[in-house]
Amino acid sequence: MPRMHSRHYVVLPALLAAMLATVTPLAQTGSNAMYNPYRMLDGWATLPDGVVWGAVIGIIPDGEGGTWIHHRSEPPIMHFDATGTVVETFGEGMFVMAHGFCRDHDGNFWAGDSGPFRDDPRTAGRGYQFFKFSPDGELLLTLGQAGVSRAGRDTFIAPTACVVTPNGDILIADGHDPRPSTSQQDGDRIVRYTTDGEFVDAWGQQGSGPGEFDGPHALAFDSQGRLFVADRSNNRVQIFDANMHFVDDWRHFGRPSGVAILADDSLFVADSESGRIIFGALRNPGWKNGVRFGSAKDGSLRGFIDGTDPEGLAVDELGNVWTGLTSTPILQKWVKP
Repeated sequence: MPRMHSRHYVVLPALLAAMLATVTPLAQTGSNAMYNPYRMLDGWATLPDGVVWGAVIGIIPDGEGGTWIHHRSEPPIMHFDATGTVVETFGEGMFVMAHGFCRDHDGNFWAGDSGPFRDDPRTAGRGYQFFKFSPDGELLLTLGQAGVSRAGRDTFIAPTACVVTPNGDILIADGHDPRPSTSQQDGDRIVRYTTDGEFVDAWGQQGSGPGEFDGPHALAFDSQGRLFVADRSNNRVQIFDANMHFVDDWRHFGRPSGVAILADDSLFVADSESGRIIFGALRNPGWKNGVRFGSAKDGSLRGFIDGTDPEGLAVDELGNVWTGLTSTPILQKWVKP
């Protein structure tokens, strides 16, 4: 099993705890009374003829008002320019279940395949991999073994997300919930590789304690180099320092499917599952799905984007917020008036 580092606990200051106590009821209900400066651009993204939407999981803004996406349809990877028009595509025929999308310091794309969520003989020998593509879509590297679902140095249980570390390594969240009966049912973790695909380390195990995970689903770094993990099935965002020591967990941002952090530490958390019955179970009852936003510095909650239930999430320094839906597959772009 991957090793666990020692646990370090940080207690919120009394003032912050009191502040969070005042905002949590609104965060829980997702009330329309919460601050929301964003409006959705109706029909912003236009698909080419013959292409249909799949669940939009991965979103990477291009810094010019457009974005790259990784979705569960063909072609799986598409680049929308600032007008919402598709200008580039690649990755056809490579994915069972799109999951995880990030870009490294050299402009290369990393795109994951979690494999199926349930037993499906049609996907035998496929899935549970991560692919590295050049900026032009050329396949450069493959991590994981096709069709093999277990925690190892060169295999994944079910990868879901990736992020580039400050030094250029790649972190991958591993352990989707649910997963097929043939998959390893424990071992949820965070795995680190060099940009050349060399295994570096792994942290975590399945559970609900500090530093444990149950369906880790998104990753993001703040300005201090702390890692924020969307520990979705535990209804919390976990925070780790640069050495992967546990710092804190925040439960007032809902059931996190996506996490994004801007340079000023503005924190955005997508909640696609709260209050919904999924695979026969009611998820996070009493909470509402949408996007909660606040500060990664102190955990303060500042507002809520209602009217969306995103699993995919991205924000850019231009003030755009993209949400990717799985229930009704589509890409939404939100802007401030």
